[in-house]
Amino acid sequence: MVGHVFKVTLYKKLLCMVSRYALNEIVVEYESVPYACKNPSRYGCVMRTTNDLPCACELSKYVVGFIPLETIHIFWRRLSFSYQGLCEAKVTITEEKKTISK
Repeated sequence: MVGHVFKVTLYKKLLCMVSRYALNEIVVEYESVPYACKNPSRYGCVMRTTNDLPCACELSKYVVGFIPLETIHIFWRRLSFSYQGLCEAKVTITEEKKTISK
């Protein structure tokens, strides 16, 4: 389910392509665009340097358009919903109960 915040055109290229955590971080960062634009020297682009996500300075370029997928580091774009091959339990619950009761 897509949150109402992400229905804005700004995020349309990122939906189902970027992790929910990264999207939430971008939303928070986008809220600081007005402050970063007023004083860019004090802002420091922390989001880009720590998480490799677009910082407020970069996001200010996309206010009218959308955020390109290429601005998001590959780490945040690696989503996999396929079967991960989780191992099956090799011990049954009955065997565990017998071990405990001894």
